[in-house]
Amino acid sequence: YQFNLKDVGNIFQGLLNTDPALFRDGVAKYARVWLHECYRVFSDRLISTNDQAELQTILEKAAAKHLGSIPKEDMFAQPLIMTSFVSQAGGNERKYLPCKDMPSLKKVVEDKLTEYNETYAAMNLVLFDDAVNHVCRISRITDNACGNALLVGVGGSGKQSLARLASFCNGQDMLSILVNQSYGMDALKVDLQEFYKKAAVKPGTPHAFLMTDGQIADERFLVYINDMLSSGAIPDLFTREEYDAIFGTIRNAAKAGGYSDDRDGLFSFFIDKVRKNLHYMLCHSPVGDTFRIRGRKFPALISCSVVDEFMAWPRDALDGVARKFLVDLVSAGNLPNEDMLAAVAANMAEVHLSIDGANRQYLVEERRFNYTTPKSFLELISFYMKMLTDKQHSVTSNCERLERGLGIMEQVQTKVNGLKEDLKIVMVQVEEKKAATAVLIEEVSKASAFANEEKGKASIKEAETMVVANEAATLKAQADGELAEAKPAMEAAAEAVNCLDKASIGELKGFGKPPPECVDVCAACSYLLFNSKKKIDWKAAQQMMKDPNQFLQTVLAFEGKEIPQPVLAEVDALLALPFFNYDIMKGKSFAAANLANWAINIVKYHKIYVKVAPLMAKVEASTQAKEEAEASLAIVQKQVADIEAECARLDEKLQGAVAEKERVEAQAAKCLENLSLAERLVNGLADEYKRWTETVRELKDLGVKLIGNCMLASAFVGYISPFSMKYRLQLWKDCWTVDIGERGIPMTDKMDPLKVLATEADIAGWQNEGLPSDRISVENASVVVSCSRWPLMIDPQLQG
Repeated sequence: YQFNLKDVGNIFQGLLNTDPALFRDGVAKYARVWLHECYRVFSDRLISTNDQAELQTILEKAAAKHLGSIPKEDMFAQPLIMTSFVSQAGGNERKYLPCKDMPSLKKVVEDKLTEYNETYAAMNLVLFDDAVNHVCRISRITDNACGNALLVGVGGSGKQSLARLASFCNGQDMLSILVNQSYGMDALKVDLQEFYKKAAVKPGTPHAFLMTDGQIADERFLVYINDMLSSGAIPDLFTREEYDAIFGTIRNAAKAGGYSDDRDGLFSFFIDKVRKNLHYMLCHSPVGDTFRIRGRKFPALISCSVVDEFMAWPRDALDGVARKFLVDLVSAGNLPNEDMLAAVAANMAEVHLSIDGANRQYLVEERRFNYTTPKSFLELISFYMKMLTDKQHSVTSNCERLERGLGIMEQVQTKVNGLKEDLKIVMVQVEEKKAATAVLIEEVSKASAFANEEKGKASIKEAETMVVANEAATLKAQADGELAEAKPAMEAAAEAVNCLDKASIGELKGFGKPPPECVDVCAACSYLLFNSKKKIDWKAAQQMMKDPNQFLQTVLAFEGKEIPQPVLAEVDALLALPFFNYDIMKGKSFAAANLANWAINIVKYHKIYVKVAPLMAKVEASTQAKEEAEASLAIVQKQVADIEAECARLDEKLQGAVAEKERVEAQAAKCLENLSLAERLVNGLADEYKRWTETVRELKDLGVKLIGNCMLASAFVGYISPFSMKYRLQLWKDCWTVDIGERGIPMTDKMDPLKVLATEADIAGWQNEGLPSDRISVENASVVVSCSRWPLMIDPQLQG
């Protein structure tokens, strides 16, 4: 270490930043300001805890010698952190004051981080105590005039992020350069010109210039940086004309500041304002010789900067960072609870810290350097989260797939049981349908037999009826033929009657002394109409025709079917007379001629009718027998039709019953077939069911044990590759595995990280492609295919 009076000046600069009005309540409060500045100037640049402990001893002795009145406990009470932005964050004037306690300070810094993330690209930071301390230290450095910071720490320590947050807390705009393949001295010069103008001309406000060692693409960059740090004046940064333009802009401000209005005065004002407002922060790694060589070549990097040494993250910081990132695994269900989260985070911290001891032992025994950085720890967390999520997802997918298969098997078994019950019901229905069908068949058979019997009777009856009908038809035809002969006579008699009228009858009746022929005609009519016993005289004839209308009605009503034989004999005697015809009688009397014609024809009709009458009686009897037979046949036919309808109904019912029976039997056969197939399937998969059930149980158990398995495998990938076989076994087998077990993290017994990182098929494939078969080569291959960046590998030769 090199210390000079500038370091002492930095101490007093911090003392002078305080407001005397706030330190009038005793010496102890202001003495702690001195102690704080000593920590910041001297302790912050020490690179080991032993050196820090030595400084602590020196400070305690100095305090006891010169500030003995202040109790040691009060003097060295922690936390001892002074800032300017905390008071401003509380709404007060910006004052350089000690913080009350760590929680309140952390709350302010977290609020500032939230505000920063809302304004700029979000930074996902875990503000553990050391991180908050570094924010306050960097803020103190850049809050001072000409304050430049040299942040020394390995990659991933958080130097850049905390520097940005500290500058934001101080209200400073962040400046940086964008280095690419074409970026050189000219590009840097242009950027520095712009930065100088922003700091001193427009807007002329505080700015922070952040630069990393990775951006030093050319060592000549540090020539400009060294000049900027040492005096602020970089030769040939601006041309004379450019300076003239700048001086013209700042002339009024320089006069107001008490600077002379000449070129030298304006240049001094410009440089002073640049040094006041432009704060350079260099983030540099101490690894290797580069930092030492640059510090020697460009001394202003060390002498004109306040060094803040970023030490390795302590256990609580590692634990807090791990908890911060792993909490998503709890909400996602990958970790069961907060206790498991705490155990995994603690194991990660233990893994990271165990590498420090292994690095020291490795250096002593093997003369090999190995470094671990917070970046390694962050990658461990990221890789663990990804591996655990992927592995558990794969296990869950396989488990769900098998459970779906088991569910289907259980459904099949349930359906088999259901089929058995259904089959029982269907078989009962089949028997019922069979019995009902048998009853129907018997009913239909009886009804069909009865119908056939009735049909036979009806056929006989129909034949008999046909015989009677034929006989009746024959007789009727014969009678109709004979009656046809009497029809002309009847018509002639009717015509003769129709020729008579009241006048003609009256004329005949009015004869006083009629011709004898007329008397004979009237006598014949008397015989026929009134069955007279003897031949009437004219007087009796007149008496017969006294009412011509009634006489005519009597003639018209006479049918001539029944004439007594004596009457017929008397009438035949009269009809035999030669004059008794129409032609002769019409010469005597028109009425008598027609009456004679009527008598002749009526007698003729009677004689034919008497001949046909027995035949007509037979026809009537036959017709009546036919009608009775047809009526009886109709009754029998209706009965047969009813019986046939009933038979048809029963037959239709039988067909439906047979169809239903066949349907139920087919359903039973189908059910029996399905049952047979299902039982074959269930019986065939019985062993698979047991195996799958056991596999599901093992997968669920593995899903829990993956928490520890992936923890061991992630640590193996993140840290193991630089070590030889001896140290690898010590780390993962004797240290990490034991710690996982002691913390109660579930893990497979006798776990080998290779089993998580690669399968037997993977290893066989690598070896087929030429990978040596020794253990260390296989381990290296598993790391190469698993890690997210190029790993550092130890040569496996002679280590197998």
